[in-house]
Amino acid sequence: MLQAWDADGHVEEWEGTFSDQYFDPEFQDRRPVVIDPDAAGFLYWKIDSRPEPFKFGGSPTSKGGVPSLEQRNLSQWRGSAETAEFRTAAVRTALMDDEHIALQVNYPTMLLAWPVAPDPALNQAITRSYNNWMADVSSQDPDRMKWVTVIDPGDPKAAAKEIERTKEMGSVGVMMIGVVGDKRIDDSSMEPIWAAAAETGLPVAIHPGVASNTPGAQLFEQFHFSVLIGFDTIVTSGLLDRYPNLRVSFLETSCQWVDFMVWRATEQIETIIQRREAGLLGRGNFSRSHVPELMPEEYIKAGRLYFGYEATDAMLPHVIDRFGPDPWLYASDIPHAHRLLDSTNYILEREDIGEEAKRKILVDNTARFYGLPLP
Repeated sequence: MLQAWDADGHVEEWEGTFSDQYFDPEFQDRRPVVIDPDAAGFLYWKIDSRPEPFKFGGSPTSKGGVPSLEQRNLSQWRGSAETAEFRTAAVRTALMDDEHIALQVNYPTMLLAWPVAPDPALNQAITRSYNNWMADVSSQDPDRMKWVTVIDPGDPKAAAKEIERTKEMGSVGVMMIGVVGDKRIDDSSMEPIWAAAAETGLPVAIHPGVASNTPGAQLFEQFHFSVLIGFDTIVTSGLLDRYPNLRVSFLETSCQWVDFMVWRATEQIETIIQRREAGLLGRGNFSRSHVPELMPEEYIKAGRLYFGYEATDAMLPHVIDRFGPDPWLYASDIPHAHRLLDSTNYILEREDIGEEAKRKILVDNTARFYGLPLP
C-alpha cells in the first residue's frame, strides 16, 4: 500500500515545549504556563500574566502529566497525549504507521493565533523555544519527522534571523499567516522575511491563523479566509517575480476555493492592465500599479504555488483536471480532532482520481514543495 507524505501535520504544544531546555534563560520567569481556571479539566495557556486565559485549538492537552478533558474525550482522533504533544518521535511515528504515513511535516497549534504576548521580545523567545523543541524531537527520526519554522512577523528583521538560524537546525519551510495585523504580507516592512526565505531556499507555507484577540464568534471565519487573502496578495503583488525561486503553499483550507480565487485575481490583474493603458493608475481606487509577469494559473503550472486539499473534497478531480496533478498537497491534520481518520486509505479508494494522480497528491508533491528527495 502506498504510504503518504504528510505536508501538514500538527503538534500540540505542552509544558515541555517551553521548558528550561529550550526557553531563553532571560525570559524563563515569563514562559507560557498551563492553567485549569475552573478545575474542570479544560486547560488553557496563560502567558505573561495575561488577565484572560488563552487557548487556540486543542493545545494544551495536559497539565502536570494529567490529560485534559478534551484530550480524554477525543483520543480516538488525537491518539495519546504523548502522541498529540509530540513527546518523542517514536510515539508519533507509531500513529503514522497506523494511518499509512511515511513522512510528516509538522506545524504548531497554539501559535496559529498571533501574537501570543503583548511584548515583542517575549513573542520572539516563544518562537525560538518552539523551534528549538521541534528541531530536538524531530532529530530523533529525521527521515520521517520534519518541521517548519515559526516566526514573529511583528519583527521582520528578527524573523529573518530566525529563518536563517532554523535552516541550519533542519527546518524545511517557514509558516506565515495570510494576514498580519493591519498589514498585507507583501508590505515593504515584510521584505526581510521573504528575502530570508528565498536566500535559504525554504518554501513559505501560508497556513490558516487568526489574531489572538479575535472574538470567538469570528474565529473560524477569519481562520480560513486569511489564506484566501494571502493568496490574493501574493499572486497580484509581484512578490513571486522579485523572488523567482520562491515556492509558496496555501494549506488546510480545502481546494474548493482555488478556482474562484484564480478567476478573481486574474480579473484584478486584467483591470490593472486596462487602467494603466487608460492612464488611470494612481488615481482613486487604482493605486496598485505592478503587473505580475505571469497570471495566477501560470504561476501554478510553473510549480511556484501549491495547495492543501481535504480527502473528501468533491472538487478535487476538477482542480486536478484544470490545474494538473502537481500543485496538491496531502495533509493528515494529525492530531486535530476534526480530521478524517486514515485519510490516506480514503484517497487511495477514491474511484474519481487516477492512480498516477494519487501518487502525486499523496507523495511526490510534498517532496517537491519542501525540496525533499523522493523515495
